[in-house]
Amino acid sequence: MSSADGQLPLLPVDPPRWGGPAAVPATPIRTQGRTEYAVNCDGEGGCGMVHRHVSPGVRTAPCGATYTVPQEEEAPP
Repeated sequence: MSSADGQLPLLPVDPPRWGGPAAVPATPIRTQGRTEYAVNCDGEGGCGMVHRHVSPGVRTAPCGATYTVPQEEEAPP
């Protein structure tokens, strides 16, 4: 499990297997100079709002829900 440049991916494919919360669907949004991730907070303990995060990983929303924002898949060359 490595990327084209030989680095290991930042997040495991199956976060619960490694002790993290389940990954949620996240929509990458390109803003000025960075990528943000919009997440529908409708899972267990979610508030139903859309939260934006500036990086993937295990995140805690303002409402207190915890989930994994998956890393954006790179498009094949």
